[in-house]
Amino acid sequence: MPRPLTAPAHPYDPAALAALGPDRVATDTAHGPAIGSRAAVVVRFQSDAHGRNRWVATLKRGPRERAARLAVPAADGPDAAAAALIARQGLSWRILPAPGSLDGGDSYVYVAALTPGEGLALAHGDRAALALAACRELLAALAGGGDAEALALPAALALQATGAAPIRPTVAGWALGPADPGPVLLDCLDRPIEGLSFGGTLSPSGALAAAQAAGWPLTAAMAHTAGRLQGEPDPAVIATLAPERGLL
Repeated sequence: MPRPLTAPAHPYDPAALAALGPDRVATDTAHGPAIGSRAAVVVRFQSDAHGRNRWVATLKRGPRERAARLAVPAADGPDAAAAALIARQGLSWRILPAPGSLDGGDSYVYVAALTPGEGLALAHGDRAALALAACRELLAALAGGGDAEALALPAALALQATGAAPIRPTVAGWALGPADPGPVLLDCLDRPIEGLSFGGTLSPSGALAAAQAAGWPLTAAMAHTAGRLQGEPDPAVIATLAPERGLL
């Protein structure tokens, strides 16, 4: 499953989106005053006629356009539904994190970014977003005992945030590719990391395992996810990866 998208800032007010009501599609252009001019994927928790729970993603880019819909099993989560619909439509959009549920856990809105890597950078700027990432990693490192190895990543992110070191990608999440359904690993700004896009034959657990084995740094959350998924790194895949060795 994709990681939960929990960015601390978002360009749209959840209250304004909630005011659209459960029966209105938030991407209709008639609702422009509420969400601006960007298209969005609305994901709602529903049960089908056979009583199976699922997440249903809906995308409608104009009042006269028929809504595109896609459902995934409830266990996959709303993030997976949004990513799968974008992939099936063949769109190259990046989807910004949902700021939270609109109605207590059954509905989420994922807004399309204007440019790659917008996400956190939209509100904070790249280096400020890296500073936030450094803080999160520092807290995680201290919670785990704070030895020198655990502190290496937050220190590297802090140096990148202050401009004392070049910005180098850290694996902070994953998404589904826009054309190929395989996983794409993302950096701290939710941007695809060059060289870490995988085809449909590789699972997210395999992608994380391969990147980790090849020497790419992972955030604490992604390292925990990789350990939980226990993917087997494919030597052939590892051989194709070319990470920037070293954090600094």
